[in-house]
Amino acid sequence: MYQVLGLAFDGCQASGLASPFDVFNVTNTIWKQQRGENEDLYRCRLVSRTGEPVTCSNGMRLLVDSDLEDDIEADLIVVPGIHHLDAKSLIKNLSRLDKECHWLQQRMQRGEVVAANCSGVFILAESGGLANKDSTTAWWLSGLFRNRYPSVRHHADQLLVKDKGTYSTGSMTANLGVMLEIVEQQVGRQLAQNAARTMLIDASQSYASPYLFMQEQTDHQDSLVLAVESQLQRDVSQKLKLEALAKMHAVSARTLSRRFKKANGINLSDYHQRIRLEQTKLLLETTNLSIEQIVERVGYSSQSSLRRLFQKELGVSPRTYRVQLQQQSAE
Repeated sequence: MYQVLGLAFDGCQASGLASPFDVFNVTNTIWKQQRGENEDLYRCRLVSRTGEPVTCSNGMRLLVDSDLEDDIEADLIVVPGIHHLDAKSLIKNLSRLDKECHWLQQRMQRGEVVAANCSGVFILAESGGLANKDSTTAWWLSGLFRNRYPSVRHHADQLLVKDKGTYSTGSMTANLGVMLEIVEQQVGRQLAQNAARTMLIDASQSYASPYLFMQEQTDHQDSLVLAVESQLQRDVSQKLKLEALAKMHAVSARTLSRRFKKANGINLSDYHQRIRLEQTKLLLETTNLSIEQIVERVGYSSQSSLRRLFQKELGVSPRTYRVQLQQQSAE
């Protein structure tokens, strides 16, 4: 039996604990059905500082099995995200978890594997467990993470990074993918694939580049430009009509163009082309849509125009881009 511990604390993200535990529960069920076993393959328990129930960020109350003083051996420790409104509140909430960080440090020194998700990766880094290692976190926290932990080799464009007994993820799907990968390593690929099919988990996406582009373009504080960006991202398949867009936001086309270029360093048409490109990359990475379907969904005039843009910007065709991603995921 494999022992899984979930680190619970007030303000943690419930999904960061419940979803991984669900993966192991489904794995247990399939294991029993296929092998005729009576005992579970995985035993999942929650630990907290005092062993008392905790209140998650969504208001859910979780009963806890033990406190940090209990010497329970673990094959895997799951660390959920920390609730926060902004960078300041994240660091404030993180400072309250000093005992949890110390406990995690001791556990890692014993060789126990840790998987941290989203802002929970900050706990792992704070414990010293990521020093001189590769890591990632949620895409919108990448700048804060790099500045706070300069010794960590941060990969902002990756959704899942593993290095020497640590897993760090920047999305819930990637976090579920980690659990499936661990099941595969411990028990075998067939059981992991069966669990993935049962739960309809697609853990193939490994790049966060479309979201990183949006983050890079929203570091300014111009409310007009933010509103226009949001509209363009939402209506990515629509043609860019400068005069109509400016009228909709009650400014002249000249004012809109000037403020947009000042805020982002690129003009509106270039921005529109970039978000179309990033949306295309996202669809190639995460769906089985045909190139023809993607062209229609994103709003390109033809497949040939999409191929020309891809060749110009990335040096490969859309089909080659998808094949390369599939090969990387299979490695």
